[in-house]
Amino acid sequence: MPLGRVNWVDHAKGACIILIVTLFTTQGFSASGLHSDWMDLVMRWAQPFLMPAFFFLAALFLNRTLFGPPKHYIDRKILHFVYFYAVWLVLQDAVLNSELLLTAPHIFLGNLLNALVEPRDSLLLVYMLTVFHGATWLLRRMPARKVFAVAALLQMGFATGWIDTGSLVLNEFGRWYVFFFAGFVAAPVIFEMAERVAGHTAQTWRVLIGWAVANAAFVGLHVAGLPLISLALGFAGTGAMIAFGLMLSHVKWLSIIGYAGRHCLIIYLTCAIPVTLMQRGLIAKGEMDHAGLIALATALVAVALSLAFHRLVRGTPLNVLYRRPMRLRIKAAKFSRSSGLLPPPPTAA
Repeated sequence: MPLGRVNWVDHAKGACIILIVTLFTTQGFSASGLHSDWMDLVMRWAQPFLMPAFFFLAALFLNRTLFGPPKHYIDRKILHFVYFYAVWLVLQDAVLNSELLLTAPHIFLGNLLNALVEPRDSLLLVYMLTVFHGATWLLRRMPARKVFAVAALLQMGFATGWIDTGSLVLNEFGRWYVFFFAGFVAAPVIFEMAERVAGHTAQTWRVLIGWAVANAAFVGLHVAGLPLISLALGFAGTGAMIAFGLMLSHVKWLSIIGYAGRHCLIIYLTCAIPVTLMQRGLIAKGEMDHAGLIALATALVAVALSLAFHRLVRGTPLNVLYRRPMRLRIKAAKFSRSSGLLPPPPTAA
């Protein structure tokens, strides 16, 4: 398994996070009764594979730390995300619900406490990464095939709506954990396959086009959520995003997508504030001609602003938004330098 950063992984993550921000933006407009015409269709097309691909890619390097010292893993893979969830939960609510904070602070505080159990939509991925890392650590000695089989059955039950616990966290766990676990156990095979595919550009593009058409057909026929089909589309789309990342990594002028992938959690944490503020302003003005283009532009501007804000606060006290202070780390794990969202390339376990 590679020891440092892998370009195609960064590009695949970059494509995912840009689509995720676009999905968040489009859903925000739709929730306000303003449909984003063709962007709604694009996001419907992307939904079968977007979350599966994100969680699969997030687990590709889990072998580096999963079987190491428990304190190191808990600090780096669980408390790491707990810290950023808590910090950005408070910040998002303070900025986006400032009126409630001033007029009814007790309700504001109650909402914060409730979000510790039922996470905000804008921070759901960070919350679920914490849960997935914890679950995988607990299951690390279990036979992988059995865990995968159970996780696949859960996916079919939850994704199709056959099972509904009433808990957002449990429902999301059932829907997506199979992809995270698969990313962990299949990582060696994925990296080997990526090396083989890398030199077959023309064939890869043809396969990607065929997959895109097939995925659109399943969505258009309204069968993408059926048992087995949703699971198959999730894995097929994940493979496509990996292949897409490989292709993008060969195009120098698209290195910005790899940059976004290296900063994907920074973008995810930050983007909700600019997206929401821009949406409020646009909706208040009432100028929503070409709604699809506006939704796409809003998402891309939010990504750019997130990256710009991160660069702006580096080296300032506000850097705690993106780097956990050493005093908030487990003492036995402080030897690691990776206390931020962009850890240096890890050494071999």
